[in-house]
Parts: sequence; C-alpha cells; structure tokens
Amino acid sequence: MTIPPLFERLDYEESLVRGELAALREKVSVLEERLARLTITRETLASLMSDGRGNAADNPVRAAPDLPPATSPAPGAGQTGSEPAVAPGPLDLEVARERILVLLAGAHQALKVQDIGEAIGEHPERVETTRSRLKKLAKEGLVAEVSPAWFAITPAARDHAGEGGEVSGTA
Repeated sequence: MTIPPLFERLDYEESLVRGELAALREKVSVLEERLARLTITRETLASLMSDGRGNAADNPVRAAPDLPPATSPAPGAGQTGSEPAVAPGPLDLEVARERILVLLAGAHQALKVQDIGEAIGEHPERVETTRSRLKKLAKEGLVAEVSPAWFAITPAARDHAGEGGEVSGTA
C-alpha cells in the first residue's frame, strides 16, 4: 500500500468521526433543551402545589411520585439510545431546512438520510420527508447527493455560513 491511499483512508475515517461527533452534539443539545423544559415544569408544578407560603398540604394536586402515568409517553421518554428525542408532529419546513444546513455545515462530510433525520429531531418514520427536503436543497445547490442517500453541504452553501454555523439563504 502506498502513502497516498493511506492518507485517503485516514481522511475518510476522520470525516466519519467528525460526522458522528456532529450528530452526537445535536443529540446532546436536544436532550439539554428537554431537561431544561422538565426542570421548568417541575418548578412550575411545585409553585402551583404550594399555597404561597410554601405549604402544599391543603392543595389537592398530588406530589410527583403519586401522579398516574401519562397516557402517552413524553417525547423521548423510554427510548433507547439509538432513537432521537423528537417533538410531536412533523418539523416545520423552514426549521427542518435550517437544521439540515447547520448540521451538514458542521459535519464536514456526507451523512446518511436516516442520520440527518435523527439528528434534526425528525421522527424516524418520516425518513422520506427528510429525503425529499434534502433533494429540494440539492436542486437549490445548497447540498449535494454524493451517493444514494448520502448528502453533504456544497462549497457554495458553506461559503454563506454565518458566524454561529448558521447558513443563510434558506428561503
């Protein structure tokens, strides 16, 4: 094996790891946001249970351990590590486009449609919606389908990336 193929392999492996890190960072961000919402909810419930003097004894609302289980699990609850924490319902078109562009701009490599959908918080059953959005972005020249089901940001879109990793021109 000669030196150039070794460097090519190293570049390929490095780009895979960078993509995985970008996806994990997105997951961490989603989970941190959910944790913050849960904390706010707990604080709100605690304040509603108190009578203004810190005494919740006369309040008919039960404490958290006695609450009945929810009829449907909260988004992300009880999911395995391979499933994303998703919001109910489909993502708004513009929100999904922006998340896709920011994800791909930070990934520095091509990503699979399924991984993109998971990283942006789209429900796994909506992979074809994610694929359709990626195809539209490809027609606009913002992303490229480098092989079937693998998409990467284009240099033109990367050149328009803003300071915080945001990509402009997503109208």
